[in-house]
Amino acid sequence: MPEWIGRELERIRKLRGLRREDVAARLPRPVSPSTIRNIEHDEDYNVSLDLLRQIAAVLGAKILVSLEAEDLKRWHTPPGQRPAINLDDMPPVVGQERLIDNEYFIRYIRARHPDCPLTNSQIGRRMWDFAKPRGAELVKGRMQVKKLPATDSIATYRLPTTAAQYRVRERDMEVLHGFADRLGRAYRDEKGRVLVPLI
Repeated sequence: MPEWIGRELERIRKLRGLRREDVAARLPRPVSPSTIRNIEHDEDYNVSLDLLRQIAAVLGAKILVSLEAEDLKRWHTPPGQRPAINLDDMPPVVGQERLIDNEYFIRYIRARHPDCPLTNSQIGRRMWDFAKPRGAELVKGRMQVKKLPATDSIATYRLPTTAAQYRVRERDMEVLHGFADRLGRAYRDEKGRVLVPLI
């Protein structure tokens, strides 16, 4: 189970003011509070998707599951649509690593998910927070970015003038793109809060 699912369940549980005991007792088939703790903290804990959905329902959340062949989808453009991002936009490879900045992911998300309610700053912070534990190394803090023309899909958002630049392993690019797509699917709930799907 990806580690962030458990962390996100714990975060939502705490925001709702619920104890693990409360969540465990409200499930259709109650489990022990230690099971809830294991799901929240043990990324290797074997848990069914059905139980995750039940816990999410108790928390007033939902788990969205999708299966996508990233290598087949990322550069495919459906008929009648503009390309979301092209290969020339990819950061250059240096050995087994890429130098990347937050503007790249902001453009990527704005092109593929134009309705994403996250701000550029939120996207940048969340991408760095996701990349850092995976071995990303900060190269430059807030550096000036060159101005590029905005496409129609990102015209409603002001592009950043500064962005952090970091080095990531080439093999992590697919995971980073997957996380960027998850951020892009963020939505506002009935109370106006911005939520990011767990999957």
